Amino acid sequence: MGIFEKVFSRNKVHESGKALVSSKQRKGWGLSDSENKSRADLFKIYKQAYEQVALVTAIVDIQADQTVQEFFFEGPSEKKLSKWADKVNLVQFFHRITKMMLLYGNAYVELIKEKGEISEMKILNPIWIDAYRKSTGEVIGYSQIIGDKKLVLWGTTGDPNVDSAFVQKIKKFDHLVHFRHNVLGSEKYGRSIIQSIIQPINIKLDMESNLRKVVFKYVAPLIWAKVGSDQFPANSDIVDEISNTLTDLSAESEITTSHLVDLSVLEFNSKGMDIKTPIEHIESQIITGGQVPPVLLGRGGADKATAEVQLRSFGRHIKANQRELKNEFEDQIILGQEMGKENDKLIWSQSEEREKEVEIDMLRGLVTDGVITAQKANDLLQPRFREKLPEIEPLNQ
Repeated sequence: MGIFEKVFSRNKVHESGKALVSSKQRKGWGLSDSENKSRADLFKIYKQAYEQVALVTAIVDIQADQTVQEFFFEGPSEKKLSKWADKVNLVQFFHRITKMMLLYGNAYVELIKEKGEISEMKILNPIWIDAYRKSTGEVIGYSQIIGDKKLVLWGTTGDPNVDSAFVQKIKKFDHLVHFRHNVLGSEKYGRSIIQSIIQPINIKLDMESNLRKVVFKYVAPLIWAKVGSDQFPANSDIVDEISNTLTDLSAESEITTSHLVDLSVLEFNSKGMDIKTPIEHIESQIITGGQVPPVLLGRGGADKATAEVQLRSFGRHIKANQRELKNEFEDQIILGQEMGKENDKLIWSQSEEREKEVEIDMLRGLVTDGVITAQKANDLLQPRFREKLPEIEPLNQ
């Protein structure tokens, strides 16, 4: 069943083993520079990075766009699931939920039902949601806390005194679904793709905030004036006069001097370190952590062969994202909400046209070589490409 290790089945609670998977003393999220930060503080950092750093925006958006492709269902309930998917606009839901998973590592969905069928999947802000579980890993509840207001509790926190402080208490929480990204071990929360690059992002944010000062300081020319010569040494009054003239010099001013004054402009490299080097280093760290090939971010420099390798590697990474979303959806929605059977599956289409061409060419070759029949090849195609072929009568024995 993959990651389908649901604590609560349809009507029965299952024991989650005996070994501990968490410790109450451990409150950090694993980053040395964020051990003392609350989840709200971390999520604000993630959101700020997405909204203010174009590179981070591109990384999240590209991964989400590539992950959510066309899809179809296979299994005994495929017609029912396909009809329901169109009704609730499942494509848009997948795209939004994937962005939340990538950005925050977690996404929470409240399922609204009408006549026993899911009519709406309401995405909740993960900054407000807390999950509670026993030390053995058994999930016992979720809560929504906005600011200092404890609004809703689904299940229990494990402490009756804490439970009583919530405005609204709901015993069951099977209609609340928790999607997680990049879960390590038995941890109850997922991890944001931004978590590993917080430090370079903070440095880049500092660079962006100081860019105006840097541009003003280094783009404006710095004039070096040499006054006098060995034969005609300058006195302090003349030096001060030239200095005052240069101080008052504006962009379109003209200045006239005698042959005893030599003016020259200091280049940027004479004034300090080349700022291109640290910026490229920081952005390289962000790109590496974001796991999106530079060529997809509009950055050149790589030859065709290198770019091809990067794109193939990125394709495998996208398939891992799709597999993660597929498993969560099948386990918690199709099975968890009794919308289908165990052999009902969500199938993603290829993310690239060339993958479709390769697949079709491969099937054509297998048919031509007599390895498989045309009927078998037809069955292996995506539903939109399949057609009803005449049945082949068995040969007389």
